[in-house]
Amino acid sequence: MADPIIKLEDVTKTYRSKKTLLKGADQTVVALNKVSLEIARGDIFGLVGQSGSGKTTTGRLIVKLEPPTAGRLTLDGKDITGLRGKRLAEYRRKVQMIFQDPYQSLNPYFSIFDTVAEPLTIHAEGNRAEQEETVFKALQSVGLSPPEDFFYRYPHELSGGQRQRVAIARAVVLKPEFVVADEPTSMLDASISIQIFSILQNLQSKMGVTFLFITHSLAAAWYLCNRIAVIYKGEIVETGSAEDVIKHPRHEYTRALIKAHPKFGKT
Repeated sequence: MADPIIKLEDVTKTYRSKKTLLKGADQTVVALNKVSLEIARGDIFGLVGQSGSGKTTTGRLIVKLEPPTAGRLTLDGKDITGLRGKRLAEYRRKVQMIFQDPYQSLNPYFSIFDTVAEPLTIHAEGNRAEQEETVFKALQSVGLSPPEDFFYRYPHELSGGQRQRVAIARAVVLKPEFVVADEPTSMLDASISIQIFSILQNLQSKMGVTFLFITHSLAAAWYLCNRIAVIYKGEIVETGSAEDVIKHPRHEYTRALIKAHPKFGKT
């Protein structure tokens, strides 16, 4: 495998659950337990697991929405575990996230232009004319055409697939090196999902951006990803090429996921 752009080394994340009448004393909930991953530059890497497996927590730690409890994260070999201040702001230019629910992640009071331009404004990128050109290209890259027809529309005026395209445009407008895509098609029908997959593949090819594709569906990961890691109860139980994981699963949880899918179950 090529040198990793993102590397997780024995990353653990725990939460403290509050005391209740039923639970009694405070309890520690382990979301991730010594997770280690290497994601190669230019890859579309799939992280597959059921709800509550820890896959979204992994993504949130990578984009620095939450700190790990223990372990180490690196970007291009540089430790980014405890970034703060200016270094954290610089990191967020390079690493972005596409959230699962585009309607919840888009500000309903922002026009589509303001939504996609927001990262440019935060990082003081360009004047108004330059931002308009950049947003135009970002919308064009996700298939919202003609882009100018979307500038002054609002999220409630768009379909679910169009909203997710806007969310993708916002994530890539700064030309990041790495994007976490957290279940970006789970709320879309199959035909729209295929279109979103095609957009991600085109962005990876044309921009060289690396993706961590988080999903509950091995079928989606098989379609889109080069490599796959399977996560179960906060632990990585299997990692390999998409073909090896699907055709030669080693862990019983992976085999159960495959059997649960009608197409895979027949192979």
